[in-house]
Amino acid sequence: MASLLKMNFSLDEVRFAMDRLGKHASIDELVNFIFAARMAKKYEKDANNPFPGDDNCNNEALFGIMDKTLRLLEMGFTENQISAVFERCGSEALLTDLAESIITGGAEPDAHKYSSPLSKQSVQLNCRSLKRKTTGDFLMNQQPLSSVLIKTEEYSSDVVPEPDLLERLKGKRPKEEHTDDEPNNWLKPKEEFMEDTSNSEGRMWLEARRGISSSTNNRVAASRRRVLGILEDRNPTMSMPNPCKSLTSVVAKPPYFFYGNVTSLSQDSWARISQFLYSSQPEFANTQLYSALSRKEGYIHNLPIEDRFHIHPKGPMTIEEAIPHSRKWWPSWDDRKQLSYISCETSGVPLLCDKLGRILADCNGLPSAEQRRQILQQCREKNLIWVGKYKLGRLEPEHLERIMGYPFQHSQVAGFGVPDRLGSLKHSFQTDTLGYHLSVMRRLVPGGVVILSFFSGIGGVEIALHRLGIVLKGVVSVETCEVKRKILKKWWESSGQSGELIQIEDINKLSSRRLEDLMKKFKGFDLVVCQNPYSAADSDNLSGLDFSMFAEFVRVVQRVRSTMDGDR
Repeated sequence: MASLLKMNFSLDEVRFAMDRLGKHASIDELVNFIFAARMAKKYEKDANNPFPGDDNCNNEALFGIMDKTLRLLEMGFTENQISAVFERCGSEALLTDLAESIITGGAEPDAHKYSSPLSKQSVQLNCRSLKRKTTGDFLMNQQPLSSVLIKTEEYSSDVVPEPDLLERLKGKRPKEEHTDDEPNNWLKPKEEFMEDTSNSEGRMWLEARRGISSSTNNRVAASRRRVLGILEDRNPTMSMPNPCKSLTSVVAKPPYFFYGNVTSLSQDSWARISQFLYSSQPEFANTQLYSALSRKEGYIHNLPIEDRFHIHPKGPMTIEEAIPHSRKWWPSWDDRKQLSYISCETSGVPLLCDKLGRILADCNGLPSAEQRRQILQQCREKNLIWVGKYKLGRLEPEHLERIMGYPFQHSQVAGFGVPDRLGSLKHSFQTDTLGYHLSVMRRLVPGGVVILSFFSGIGGVEIALHRLGIVLKGVVSVETCEVKRKILKKWWESSGQSGELIQIEDINKLSSRRLEDLMKKFKGFDLVVCQNPYSAADSDNLSGLDFSMFAEFVRVVQRVRSTMDGDR
Protein backbone atom coordinates (compact mmCIF):
# COMPACT_ATOMS: atom_id res chain seq x y z
CA MET A 1 0.00 0.00 0.00
CA ALA A 2 2.85 2.37 0.82
CA SER A 3 4.24 2.04 -2.71
CA LEU A 4 0.88 2.97 -4.21
CA LEU A 5 0.44 5.95 -1.92
CA LYS A 6 3.86 7.21 -3.03
CA MET A 7 2.48 7.20 -6.58
CA ASN A 8 0.03 9.91 -5.48
CA PHE A 9 -2.99 7.62 -5.46
CA SER A 10 -5.51 8.43 -2.74
CA LEU A 11 -6.07 6.11 0.21
CA ASP A 12 -9.64 5.44 -0.96
CA GLU A 13 -8.41 4.47 -4.42
CA VAL A 14 -5.82 2.09 -3.01
CA ARG A 15 -8.26 0.47 -0.60
CA PHE A 16 -10.85 0.08 -3.32
CA ALA A 17 -8.38 -1.64 -5.65
CA MET A 18 -7.07 -3.95 -2.91
CA ASP A 19 -10.62 -4.84 -1.85
CA ARG A 20 -11.50 -5.77 -5.40
CA LEU A 21 -8.31 -7.57 -6.42
CA GLY A 22 -7.12 -8.87 -3.04
CA LYS A 23 -3.97 -8.14 -1.09
CA HIS A 24 -1.95 -10.60 -3.20
CA ALA A 25 -2.49 -8.63 -6.41
CA SER A 26 0.66 -7.22 -8.01
CA ILE A 27 1.49 -3.52 -8.09
CA ASP A 28 0.87 -3.47 -11.84
CA GLU A 29 -2.60 -4.99 -11.48
CA LEU A 30 -3.51 -2.51 -8.75
CA VAL A 31 -2.22 0.46 -10.76
CA ASN A 32 -4.13 -0.66 -13.85
CA PHE A 33 -7.31 -1.12 -11.82
CA ILE A 34 -7.05 2.34 -10.24
CA PHE A 35 -6.41 3.91 -13.63
CA ALA A 36 -9.45 2.07 -15.05
CA ALA A 37 -11.59 3.39 -12.20
CA ARG A 38 -10.37 6.92 -12.87
CA MET A 39 -11.17 6.56 -16.55
CA ALA A 40 -14.66 5.31 -15.73
CA LYS A 41 -15.24 8.27 -13.42
CA LYS A 42 -13.96 10.70 -16.04
CA TYR A 43 -15.88 9.43 -19.05
CA GLU A 44 -19.15 8.20 -17.56
CA LYS A 45 -21.10 11.42 -17.17
CA ASP A 46 -23.89 9.94 -15.12
CA ALA A 47 -21.69 7.82 -12.85
CA ASN A 48 -20.82 8.77 -9.30
CA ASN A 49 -17.53 8.26 -7.48
CA PRO A 50 -16.68 4.52 -7.82
CA PHE A 51 -14.90 4.30 -4.50
CA PRO A 52 -16.09 3.06 -1.10
CA GLY A 53 -19.10 4.78 0.28
CA ASP A 54 -20.73 5.19 -3.13
CA ASP A 55 -24.01 3.31 -3.34
CA ASN A 56 -23.80 3.26 -7.13
CA CYS A 57 -20.41 1.50 -7.30
CA ASN A 58 -21.95 -1.36 -9.26
CA ASN A 59 -23.28 0.96 -11.96
CA GLU A 60 -23.21 -1.14 -15.12
CA ALA A 61 -22.07 1.63 -17.43
CA LEU A 62 -19.28 2.69 -15.11
CA PHE A 63 -17.84 -0.78 -14.79
CA GLY A 64 -18.29 -1.27 -18.51
CA ILE A 65 -15.80 1.56 -19.05
CA MET A 66 -13.47 0.04 -16.44
CA ASP A 67 -13.58 -3.30 -18.24
CA LYS A 68 -12.79 -1.67 -21.60
CA THR A 69 -9.91 0.24 -20.04
CA LEU A 70 -8.41 -2.88 -18.47
CA ARG A 71 -8.74 -4.80 -21.72
CA LEU A 72 -6.98 -2.04 -23.65
CA LEU A 73 -4.21 -1.95 -21.05
CA GLU A 74 -3.83 -5.73 -21.42
CA MET A 75 -3.41 -5.23 -25.18
CA GLY A 76 -0.41 -3.03 -24.46
CA PHE A 77 -1.87 0.42 -25.12
CA THR A 78 -0.75 3.28 -22.89
CA GLU A 79 -2.81 5.46 -20.57
CA ASN A 80 -2.45 8.42 -22.94
CA GLN A 81 -3.62 6.37 -25.92
CA ILE A 82 -6.64 5.04 -24.02
CA SER A 83 -7.61 8.46 -22.71
CA ALA A 84 -7.30 9.93 -26.20
CA VAL A 85 -9.42 7.25 -27.84
CA PHE A 86 -12.20 7.72 -25.28
CA GLU A 87 -12.13 11.43 -26.06
CA ARG A 88 -12.23 10.66 -29.77
CA CYS A 89 -14.79 7.82 -29.89
CA GLY A 90 -16.77 8.23 -26.66
CA SER A 91 -17.21 5.83 -23.74
CA GLU A 92 -20.02 3.90 -25.47
CA ALA A 93 -17.85 2.75 -28.39
CA LEU A 94 -17.25 -0.97 -28.78
CA LEU A 95 -13.95 -2.38 -27.60
CA THR A 96 -13.09 -3.47 -31.16
CA ASP A 97 -13.69 0.08 -32.43
CA LEU A 98 -11.57 1.61 -29.66
CA ALA A 99 -8.63 -0.73 -30.35
CA GLU A 100 -8.91 -0.26 -34.11
CA SER A 101 -9.06 3.52 -33.69
CA ILE A 102 -5.82 3.55 -31.72
CA ILE A 103 -4.05 1.44 -34.34
CA THR A 104 -5.34 3.12 -37.47
CA GLY A 105 -4.80 6.52 -35.90
CA GLY A 106 -1.08 5.80 -35.73
CA ALA A 107 -0.93 5.18 -31.97
CA GLU A 108 0.19 1.62 -31.46
CA PRO A 109 1.35 -0.39 -28.44
CA ASP A 110 4.78 0.56 -27.26
CA ALA A 111 7.77 -1.06 -28.87
CA HIS A 112 11.26 -0.55 -27.53
CA LYS A 113 14.73 -0.64 -28.89
CA TYR A 114 17.07 -3.14 -27.31
CA SER A 115 20.75 -3.68 -27.49
CA SER A 116 23.05 -6.08 -25.74
CA PRO A 117 24.83 -5.78 -23.44
CA LEU A 118 23.04 -3.04 -21.49
CA SER A 119 24.02 -0.94 -18.55
CA LYS A 120 22.26 -1.50 -15.26
CA GLN A 121 20.59 1.89 -15.46
CA SER A 122 19.19 1.28 -18.95
CA VAL A 123 18.06 -2.19 -17.92
CA GLN A 124 16.00 -0.78 -15.07
CA LEU A 125 14.47 1.83 -17.35
CA ASN A 126 13.58 -0.67 -20.07
CA CYS A 127 12.09 -3.13 -17.60
CA ARG A 128 9.92 -0.43 -16.10
CA SER A 129 8.84 0.85 -19.48
CA LEU A 130 7.67 -2.62 -20.44
CA LYS A 131 5.32 -2.94 -17.49
CA ARG A 132 2.35 -2.12 -19.71
CA LYS A 133 2.96 -5.04 -22.06
CA THR A 134 -0.08 -7.21 -22.59
CA THR A 135 -0.76 -9.77 -19.83
CA GLY A 136 2.68 -9.09 -18.42
CA ASP A 137 4.32 -10.48 -21.54
CA PHE A 138 7.54 -8.49 -21.35
CA LEU A 139 11.15 -9.36 -21.93
CA MET A 140 13.87 -8.45 -19.51
CA ASN A 141 17.26 -7.08 -20.46
CA GLN A 142 19.89 -7.77 -17.86
CA GLN A 143 23.64 -7.24 -17.76
CA PRO A 144 25.13 -10.72 -18.30
CA LEU A 145 26.52 -12.22 -15.11
CA SER A 146 29.30 -13.79 -17.07
CA SER A 147 30.35 -13.88 -20.67
CA VAL A 148 28.38 -16.36 -22.73
CA LEU A 149 29.49 -17.34 -26.22
CA ILE A 150 26.09 -16.88 -27.78
CA LYS A 151 25.68 -14.49 -30.69
CA THR A 152 23.56 -11.46 -29.87
CA GLU A 153 22.00 -9.02 -32.25
CA GLU A 154 20.39 -5.65 -31.88
CA TYR A 155 16.63 -5.46 -32.04
CA SER A 156 15.04 -2.26 -33.18
CA SER A 157 11.60 -0.92 -34.05
CA ASP A 158 10.35 2.13 -35.84
CA VAL A 159 7.95 2.81 -33.02
CA VAL A 160 9.48 4.52 -30.00
CA PRO A 161 8.10 4.73 -26.44
CA GLU A 162 6.41 7.88 -25.30
CA PRO A 163 8.88 9.97 -23.26
CA ASP A 164 6.23 11.20 -20.87
CA LEU A 165 5.20 7.67 -20.04
CA LEU A 166 8.79 6.65 -19.33
CA GLU A 167 9.26 9.67 -17.10
CA ARG A 168 6.06 8.89 -15.26
CA LEU A 169 7.05 5.28 -14.74
CA LYS A 170 10.50 6.30 -13.54
CA GLY A 171 8.95 8.46 -10.87
CA LYS A 172 6.10 6.17 -9.91
CA ARG A 173 7.19 2.57 -10.10
CA PRO A 174 8.71 1.05 -6.99
CA LYS A 175 12.06 -0.64 -7.31
CA GLU A 176 12.02 -4.33 -8.00
CA GLU A 177 12.96 -6.53 -5.09
CA HIS A 178 15.76 -9.03 -5.50
CA THR A 179 16.66 -12.01 -3.42
CA ASP A 180 20.16 -12.22 -2.07
CA ASP A 181 20.06 -15.84 -1.04
CA GLU A 182 20.63 -17.31 -4.45
CA PRO A 183 23.98 -18.97 -5.18
CA ASN A 184 26.36 -17.22 -7.53
CA ASN A 185 28.46 -20.25 -8.37
CA TRP A 186 26.48 -21.31 -11.39
CA LEU A 187 28.35 -23.26 -14.04
CA LYS A 188 28.11 -21.52 -17.40
CA PRO A 189 26.90 -23.79 -20.21
CA LYS A 190 29.46 -24.18 -22.95
CA GLU A 191 28.86 -23.11 -26.52
CA GLU A 192 28.14 -26.34 -28.33
CA PHE A 193 27.78 -25.17 -31.91
CA MET A 194 28.84 -22.57 -34.41
CA GLU A 195 26.16 -20.50 -36.08
CA ASP A 196 24.55 -22.23 -39.02
CA THR A 197 22.53 -19.97 -41.30
CA SER A 198 22.18 -22.44 -44.12
CA ASN A 199 18.88 -23.80 -42.85
CA SER A 200 16.09 -21.80 -44.51
CA GLU A 201 13.52 -22.89 -41.95
CA GLY A 202 15.78 -21.71 -39.17
CA ARG A 203 16.27 -18.34 -40.86
CA MET A 204 12.52 -17.92 -41.29
CA TRP A 205 11.98 -18.83 -37.66
CA LEU A 206 14.57 -16.30 -36.55
CA GLU A 207 13.01 -13.55 -38.64
CA ALA A 208 9.63 -14.25 -37.05
CA ARG A 209 11.25 -14.31 -33.62
CA ARG A 210 12.78 -10.86 -34.23
CA GLY A 211 9.41 -9.48 -35.22
CA ILE A 212 10.78 -7.77 -38.35
CA SER A 213 8.13 -6.26 -40.64
CA SER A 214 8.58 -5.13 -44.21
CA SER A 215 6.89 -1.77 -43.84
CA THR A 216 4.87 0.42 -41.54
CA ASN A 217 1.71 -0.32 -43.52
CA ASN A 218 2.17 -4.04 -43.13
CA ARG A 219 2.81 -3.60 -39.43
CA VAL A 220 -0.37 -1.57 -38.95
CA ALA A 221 -2.43 -4.05 -40.95
CA ALA A 222 -1.01 -6.97 -38.97
CA SER A 223 -1.70 -5.18 -35.71
CA ARG A 224 -5.27 -4.50 -36.80
CA ARG A 225 -5.86 -8.16 -37.65
CA ARG A 226 -4.21 -9.15 -34.40
CA VAL A 227 -6.51 -7.05 -32.24
CA LEU A 228 -9.63 -8.24 -34.05
CA GLY A 229 -8.45 -11.82 -33.67
CA ILE A 230 -7.85 -11.34 -29.96
CA LEU A 231 -11.32 -10.02 -29.38
CA GLU A 232 -13.02 -12.70 -31.45
CA ASP A 233 -11.11 -15.74 -30.23
CA ARG A 234 -9.34 -14.49 -27.12
CA ASN A 235 -6.18 -15.42 -28.99
CA PRO A 236 -3.43 -13.41 -27.27
CA THR A 237 -1.18 -13.02 -30.28
CA MET A 238 -0.01 -9.71 -28.84
CA SER A 239 1.80 -11.63 -26.11
CA MET A 240 4.48 -12.80 -28.56
CA PRO A 241 7.84 -11.69 -27.19
CA ASN A 242 10.15 -9.24 -28.89
CA PRO A 243 13.48 -10.68 -27.71
CA CYS A 244 16.36 -8.32 -27.24
CA LYS A 245 18.72 -11.15 -28.09
CA SER A 246 17.95 -13.25 -31.13
CA LEU A 247 18.73 -16.93 -30.86
CA THR A 248 21.26 -18.40 -33.21
CA SER A 249 19.81 -20.68 -35.84
CA VAL A 250 21.47 -23.62 -34.11
CA VAL A 251 19.81 -22.91 -30.78
CA ALA A 252 16.49 -22.44 -32.57
CA LYS A 253 16.45 -25.96 -34.01
CA PRO A 254 15.53 -29.25 -32.31
CA PRO A 255 15.74 -30.86 -29.92
CA TYR A 256 13.58 -28.26 -28.19
CA PHE A 257 13.79 -27.24 -24.56
CA PHE A 258 11.10 -25.65 -22.44
CA TYR A 259 11.59 -24.29 -18.92
CA GLY A 260 8.53 -23.07 -17.00
CA ASN A 261 7.90 -21.57 -13.59
CA VAL A 262 4.74 -20.39 -11.83
CA THR A 263 6.64 -18.97 -8.86
CA SER A 264 7.32 -15.35 -7.98
CA LEU A 265 10.89 -15.15 -9.21
CA SER A 266 12.83 -11.92 -9.21
CA GLN A 267 14.02 -10.35 -12.45
CA ASP A 268 17.54 -11.24 -11.42
CA SER A 269 16.57 -14.91 -11.15
CA TRP A 270 14.98 -14.86 -14.60
CA ALA A 271 18.09 -13.18 -16.00
CA ARG A 272 20.31 -15.92 -14.54
CA ILE A 273 18.06 -18.68 -15.84
CA SER A 274 18.11 -17.05 -19.27
CA GLN A 275 21.92 -16.98 -19.33
CA PHE A 276 22.07 -20.72 -18.79
CA LEU A 277 19.57 -21.47 -21.52
CA TYR A 278 21.49 -19.91 -24.40
CA SER A 279 20.35 -16.38 -23.54
CA SER A 280 16.78 -17.19 -24.57
CA GLN A 281 14.54 -14.47 -23.15
CA PRO A 282 11.60 -15.19 -20.82
CA GLU A 283 8.07 -15.12 -22.12
CA PHE A 284 5.35 -14.29 -19.61
CA ALA A 285 1.65 -15.08 -19.86
CA ASN A 286 -1.32 -14.26 -17.67
CA THR A 287 -3.56 -17.28 -17.28
CA GLN A 288 -6.68 -15.07 -17.14
CA LEU A 289 -6.66 -14.98 -20.95
CA TYR A 290 -7.03 -18.75 -21.04
CA SER A 291 -8.87 -19.75 -17.86
CA ALA A 292 -10.72 -18.75 -14.69
CA LEU A 293 -7.39 -18.21 -12.91
CA SER A 294 -5.50 -14.91 -12.95
CA ARG A 295 -1.81 -15.64 -12.44
CA LYS A 296 1.48 -14.97 -14.20
CA GLU A 297 3.45 -17.90 -15.58
CA GLY A 298 6.91 -17.59 -17.10
CA TYR A 299 8.59 -19.71 -19.77
CA ILE A 300 12.01 -19.87 -21.43
CA HIS A 301 12.19 -22.00 -24.57
CA ASN A 302 13.46 -22.29 -28.13
CA LEU A 303 10.12 -23.17 -29.73
CA PRO A 304 8.71 -21.16 -32.63
CA ILE A 305 6.05 -18.65 -31.63
CA GLU A 306 4.09 -18.58 -34.89
CA ASP A 307 0.94 -20.58 -35.64
CA ARG A 308 0.04 -21.22 -32.03
CA PHE A 309 -3.51 -22.26 -31.26
CA HIS A 310 -5.77 -22.83 -28.27
CA ILE A 311 -6.77 -26.12 -26.74
CA HIS A 312 -10.30 -27.07 -27.81
CA PRO A 313 -12.73 -27.33 -26.23
CA LYS A 314 -11.71 -24.39 -24.11
CA GLY A 315 -11.94 -24.62 -20.35
CA PRO A 316 -14.06 -22.34 -18.15
CA MET A 317 -13.13 -18.65 -18.26
CA THR A 318 -14.92 -17.62 -15.03
CA ILE A 319 -15.58 -19.08 -11.60
CA GLU A 320 -19.25 -19.25 -12.51
CA GLU A 321 -18.50 -21.39 -15.58
CA ALA A 322 -16.21 -23.65 -13.55
CA ILE A 323 -18.68 -24.05 -10.67
CA PRO A 324 -22.13 -23.53 -12.22
CA HIS A 325 -24.11 -24.63 -9.16
CA SER A 326 -22.76 -21.62 -7.25
CA ARG A 327 -24.52 -19.22 -9.66
CA LYS A 328 -27.84 -19.58 -7.85
CA TRP A 329 -26.42 -18.30 -4.57
CA TRP A 330 -23.85 -15.79 -5.80
CA PRO A 331 -24.81 -12.28 -4.57
CA SER A 332 -24.63 -9.34 -6.97
CA TRP A 333 -22.16 -7.49 -4.72
CA ASP A 334 -19.59 -10.29 -5.00
CA ASP A 335 -17.89 -9.24 -8.24
CA ARG A 336 -15.26 -11.98 -8.36
CA LYS A 337 -14.96 -13.44 -11.86
CA GLN A 338 -11.63 -15.26 -11.65
CA LEU A 339 -9.40 -16.65 -8.92
CA SER A 340 -6.57 -14.26 -8.15
CA TYR A 341 -4.91 -16.47 -5.54
CA ILE A 342 -4.85 -20.19 -4.69
CA SER A 343 -4.97 -20.96 -1.00
CA CYS A 344 -3.94 -24.35 0.41
CA GLU A 345 -5.17 -23.52 3.89
CA THR A 346 -8.06 -25.64 5.16
CA SER A 347 -7.81 -25.43 8.95
CA GLY A 348 -10.37 -23.11 10.48
CA VAL A 349 -12.21 -22.58 7.19
CA PRO A 350 -15.50 -24.27 8.31
CA LEU A 351 -15.62 -22.06 11.41
CA LEU A 352 -14.95 -18.97 9.32
CA CYS A 353 -17.73 -19.90 6.90
CA ASP A 354 -20.17 -20.36 9.80
CA LYS A 355 -19.21 -16.96 11.20
CA LEU A 356 -19.69 -15.20 7.87
CA GLY A 357 -22.98 -17.04 7.37
CA ARG A 358 -24.33 -15.72 10.68
CA ILE A 359 -23.35 -12.17 9.70
CA LEU A 360 -25.26 -12.52 6.43
CA ALA A 361 -28.29 -14.10 8.07
CA ASP A 362 -28.51 -11.32 10.67
CA CYS A 363 -28.67 -8.67 7.92
CA ASN A 364 -30.93 -10.72 5.61
CA GLY A 365 -28.21 -10.92 2.99
CA LEU A 366 -27.78 -7.14 2.79
CA PRO A 367 -24.44 -6.43 4.53
CA SER A 368 -23.14 -2.93 5.02
CA ALA A 369 -20.29 -1.62 2.85
CA GLU A 370 -17.76 -2.45 5.56
CA GLN A 371 -19.19 -5.94 6.06
CA ARG A 372 -19.02 -6.54 2.31
CA ARG A 373 -15.40 -5.49 2.28
CA GLN A 374 -14.52 -7.87 5.10
CA ILE A 375 -16.48 -10.78 3.62
CA LEU A 376 -14.95 -10.36 0.16
CA GLN A 377 -11.46 -10.11 1.63
CA GLN A 378 -11.95 -13.46 3.38
CA CYS A 379 -13.44 -14.97 0.23
CA ARG A 380 -10.39 -13.99 -1.82
CA GLU A 381 -7.82 -15.04 0.76
CA LYS A 382 -9.44 -18.40 1.56
CA ASN A 383 -10.92 -19.19 -1.88
CA LEU A 384 -14.48 -19.31 -0.55
CA ILE A 385 -17.43 -19.87 -2.87
CA TRP A 386 -21.21 -19.65 -2.41
CA VAL A 387 -22.79 -23.05 -1.71
CA GLY A 388 -26.19 -22.01 -0.33
CA LYS A 389 -28.32 -19.10 0.81
CA TYR A 390 -26.04 -16.94 2.98
CA LYS A 391 -23.66 -19.90 3.03
CA LEU A 392 -20.00 -20.05 2.02
CA GLY A 393 -17.73 -23.05 1.55
CA ARG A 394 -14.14 -23.70 0.52
CA LEU A 395 -12.99 -24.28 -3.02
CA GLU A 396 -12.65 -28.05 -3.34
CA PRO A 397 -9.77 -29.76 -5.22
CA GLU A 398 -12.25 -30.89 -7.89
CA HIS A 399 -13.21 -27.25 -8.52
CA LEU A 400 -9.56 -26.24 -8.81
CA GLU A 401 -8.80 -29.16 -11.12
CA ARG A 402 -11.43 -27.86 -13.53
CA ILE A 403 -10.08 -24.31 -13.34
CA MET A 404 -6.50 -25.54 -13.88
CA GLY A 405 -7.47 -27.78 -16.79
CA TYR A 406 -6.95 -31.20 -15.19
CA PRO A 407 -9.31 -34.20 -15.30
CA PHE A 408 -11.92 -34.66 -12.57
CA GLN A 409 -10.35 -36.06 -9.37
CA HIS A 410 -6.98 -36.15 -11.11
CA SER A 411 -5.11 -35.40 -7.88
CA GLN A 412 -7.07 -37.86 -5.74
CA VAL A 413 -4.91 -40.77 -4.64
CA ALA A 414 -4.40 -42.58 -1.37
CA GLY A 415 -2.21 -40.67 1.05
CA PHE A 416 -2.93 -37.28 -0.51
CA GLY A 417 -5.17 -35.10 1.66
CA VAL A 418 -7.08 -32.00 0.61
CA PRO A 419 -4.25 -29.57 1.53
CA ASP A 420 -1.78 -31.72 -0.43
CA ARG A 421 -4.07 -31.82 -3.46
CA LEU A 422 -4.59 -28.06 -3.38
CA GLY A 423 -0.85 -27.50 -2.96
CA SER A 424 0.08 -29.76 -5.86
CA LEU A 425 -2.39 -27.95 -8.13
CA LYS A 426 -1.16 -24.54 -6.94
CA HIS A 427 2.39 -25.37 -8.01
CA SER A 428 1.33 -26.85 -11.35
CA PHE A 429 0.83 -25.25 -14.74
CA GLN A 430 -2.55 -24.09 -15.92
CA THR A 431 -2.81 -26.50 -18.84
CA ASP A 432 -4.83 -24.27 -21.20
CA THR A 433 -2.14 -21.58 -20.90
CA LEU A 434 0.71 -24.05 -21.23
CA GLY A 435 -1.02 -25.80 -24.11
CA TYR A 436 -1.19 -22.60 -26.14
CA HIS A 437 2.58 -22.17 -25.88
CA LEU A 438 3.29 -25.85 -26.66
CA SER A 439 0.76 -26.11 -29.50
CA VAL A 440 3.44 -25.66 -32.18
CA MET A 441 4.72 -29.14 -31.33
CA ARG A 442 1.79 -30.66 -33.25
CA ARG A 443 3.12 -29.07 -36.44
CA LEU A 444 6.79 -29.66 -35.67
CA VAL A 445 6.40 -33.35 -34.76
CA PRO A 446 3.17 -34.51 -36.45
CA GLY A 447 3.84 -38.19 -35.78
CA GLY A 448 3.94 -37.82 -32.00
CA VAL A 449 6.53 -36.70 -29.45
CA VAL A 450 9.05 -38.22 -27.10
CA ILE A 451 9.68 -35.98 -24.11
CA LEU A 452 12.09 -35.91 -21.20
CA SER A 453 10.26 -34.24 -18.31
CA PHE A 454 12.03 -32.96 -15.20
CA PHE A 455 10.06 -32.39 -11.98
CA SER A 456 6.91 -33.57 -13.74
CA GLY A 457 4.68 -32.98 -10.72
CA ILE A 458 1.15 -34.17 -11.45
CA GLY A 459 1.73 -34.17 -15.21
CA GLY A 460 0.88 -30.68 -16.44
CA VAL A 461 3.00 -30.90 -19.61
CA GLU A 462 1.81 -34.38 -20.47
CA ILE A 463 -1.84 -33.45 -20.01
CA ALA A 464 -1.46 -30.24 -22.02
CA LEU A 465 0.07 -32.15 -24.95
CA HIS A 466 -2.64 -34.80 -24.73
CA ARG A 467 -5.36 -32.14 -24.76
CA LEU A 468 -3.75 -30.67 -27.89
CA GLY A 469 -4.20 -34.01 -29.63
CA ILE A 470 -0.46 -34.73 -29.70
CA VAL A 471 0.46 -38.41 -29.42
CA LEU A 472 2.83 -39.17 -26.56
CA LYS A 473 5.06 -41.86 -28.03
CA GLY A 474 7.28 -41.87 -24.97
CA VAL A 475 7.73 -39.96 -21.72
CA VAL A 476 10.70 -40.16 -19.38
CA SER A 477 9.51 -38.48 -16.19
CA VAL A 478 11.78 -37.44 -13.34
CA GLU A 479 9.84 -36.70 -10.13
CA THR A 480 10.97 -37.09 -6.52
CA CYS A 481 7.51 -37.23 -4.90
CA GLU A 482 6.15 -40.76 -4.85
CA VAL A 483 2.51 -39.65 -4.62
CA LYS A 484 2.87 -37.40 -7.66
CA ARG A 485 4.44 -40.25 -9.58
CA LYS A 486 1.36 -42.32 -8.73
CA ILE A 487 -0.91 -39.51 -9.96
CA LEU A 488 0.87 -39.32 -13.32
CA LYS A 489 0.88 -43.10 -13.73
CA LYS A 490 -2.83 -43.29 -12.88
CA TRP A 491 -3.62 -40.66 -15.52
CA TRP A 492 -1.38 -42.37 -18.08
CA GLU A 493 -3.28 -45.61 -17.71
CA SER A 494 -6.78 -44.12 -17.43
CA SER A 495 -6.31 -41.88 -20.50
CA GLY A 496 -5.37 -44.86 -22.66
CA GLN A 497 -1.88 -43.74 -23.65
CA SER A 498 -0.28 -46.10 -26.17
CA GLY A 499 3.28 -44.87 -25.60
CA GLU A 500 5.72 -45.87 -22.89
CA LEU A 501 6.05 -44.08 -19.55
CA ILE A 502 9.36 -44.42 -17.71
CA GLN A 503 9.45 -42.87 -14.23
CA ILE A 504 12.68 -41.99 -12.42
CA GLU A 505 12.47 -41.00 -8.76
CA ASP A 506 15.65 -38.94 -8.50
CA ILE A 507 17.48 -36.77 -11.01
CA ASN A 508 20.79 -38.02 -9.59
CA LYS A 509 19.84 -41.47 -10.90
CA LEU A 510 19.78 -40.15 -14.44
CA SER A 511 23.45 -40.84 -15.09
CA SER A 512 25.12 -40.12 -18.40
CA ARG A 513 25.08 -43.82 -19.26
CA ARG A 514 21.38 -44.16 -18.51
CA LEU A 515 20.60 -41.00 -20.46
CA GLU A 516 22.47 -42.37 -23.48
CA ASP A 517 20.58 -45.67 -23.20
CA LEU A 518 17.24 -43.85 -23.10
CA MET A 519 18.18 -41.76 -26.13
CA LYS A 520 19.06 -44.93 -28.04
CA LYS A 521 15.82 -46.55 -26.95
CA PHE A 522 13.62 -43.66 -28.13
CA LYS A 523 15.99 -42.47 -30.89
CA GLY A 524 16.36 -39.14 -29.14
CA PHE A 525 13.97 -36.67 -27.51
CA ASP A 526 11.80 -34.10 -29.26
CA LEU A 527 11.32 -31.95 -26.16
CA VAL A 528 13.19 -31.60 -22.87
CA VAL A 529 11.03 -29.81 -20.34
CA CYS A 530 11.56 -28.61 -16.77
CA GLN A 531 8.80 -27.57 -14.38
CA ASN A 532 9.29 -25.58 -11.19
CA PRO A 533 12.51 -26.96 -9.70
CA TYR A 534 11.94 -25.24 -6.34
CA SER A 535 12.70 -26.29 -2.81
CA ALA A 536 9.99 -26.78 -0.17
CA ALA A 537 7.57 -27.78 -2.93
CA ASP A 538 4.83 -28.66 -0.48
CA SER A 539 5.02 -25.33 1.31
CA ASP A 540 3.30 -22.07 0.49
CA ASN A 541 6.59 -20.36 -0.36
CA LEU A 542 6.71 -19.63 -4.07
CA SER A 543 10.16 -18.12 -4.18
CA GLY A 544 12.31 -21.08 -3.13
CA LEU A 545 13.77 -22.01 -6.52
CA ASP A 546 16.28 -24.81 -6.20
CA PHE A 547 19.12 -23.67 -8.44
CA SER A 548 21.09 -26.88 -7.98
CA MET A 549 18.19 -28.84 -9.49
CA PHE A 550 17.95 -26.33 -12.32
CA ALA A 551 21.67 -26.83 -13.02
CA GLU A 552 20.97 -30.55 -13.46
CA PHE A 553 18.34 -29.70 -16.06
CA VAL A 554 20.86 -27.51 -17.91
CA ARG A 555 23.40 -30.34 -17.84
CA VAL A 556 20.96 -32.79 -19.39
CA VAL A 557 19.74 -30.30 -22.01
CA GLN A 558 23.33 -29.78 -23.14
CA ARG A 559 24.04 -33.50 -23.26
CA VAL A 560 20.88 -34.28 -25.23
CA ARG A 561 21.47 -31.49 -27.74
CA SER A 562 25.14 -32.30 -28.29
CA THR A 563 24.48 -36.05 -28.62
CA MET A 564 21.61 -35.64 -31.06
CA ASP A 565 23.56 -33.11 -33.10
CA GLY A 566 26.42 -35.56 -33.39
CA ASP A 567 24.05 -38.31 -34.57
CA ARG A 568 22.63 -36.20 -37.42
